[in-house]
Amino acid sequence: MINITRSEKVPDSLNKPAIRQHLDDLDAYHYNQQLPPAEQHSLKKPECAQSYRNADLFEAFDECFFSKCYLTEKAFVTSYSMDVEHFVPRNERPDLTYKWENLYPADHDANMIKPWKTPSGGYLDPCDLQDDVEKELLYFLDFEGNKVNFKARDRTNEKAINTAKLLQKLHNGDSGDSKQKTLELRNAIKTKYVEVLNTIIRWRKACQEQNQEEEFKNECLLKGYLSRESAFTMIMRSVDAVKDLPSDFFD
Repeated sequence: MINITRSEKVPDSLNKPAIRQHLDDLDAYHYNQQLPPAEQHSLKKPECAQSYRNADLFEAFDECFFSKCYLTEKAFVTSYSMDVEHFVPRNERPDLTYKWENLYPADHDANMIKPWKTPSGGYLDPCDLQDDVEKELLYFLDFEGNKVNFKARDRTNEKAINTAKLLQKLHNGDSGDSKQKTLELRNAIKTKYVEVLNTIIRWRKACQEQNQEEEFKNECLLKGYLSRESAFTMIMRSVDAVKDLPSDFFD
């Protein structure tokens, strides 16, 4: 996961009159439910058929999240290929169903595997300045065991612990079906890992041979592979060979 700067501009489609009316009706419904039984009105829980899957939402996702799943950092050509995931599940907070701050782009498989109930303590929020997801998690690639490992850096940070457990599940699965479903993701990570290592080897060789053209070409490639806009940024940056690269290789 990488830290995300979410645009302050709310996509216009989330401010449709029908959605605003739905939220007002929902507030009225919840207020009515809190009244003494004798004072309650006969109100049905309001439902809204308006979709949040609109072009301007995905355009905002492309810009803020770089067309990547916020959980796995798997990259897509467009965010339209992903699910719209609710950070706080709709069954817990229906009033946040159309809130821009609660909507995230997520790979469909990751969205389906993620539990629909938030654990005690919650998860790290990459859009929250107080949750520095880039520093709170540890990563280790174990391709001998075909596994991606995650751990909370601070053992007292409940959010980080929950997030590490979630990422462990999303990347490796925890059952026969989910292990097969996550295999494609692990293979994609492994493919990029191998390419990054090979590019580092070519770059170091070019440096030793003072081949400026090859050195420059592979430097550009590495900066692209390790960019925050690229797939699997934090996992790639955790590799030992990557950590030894010059600081200006990282954006």
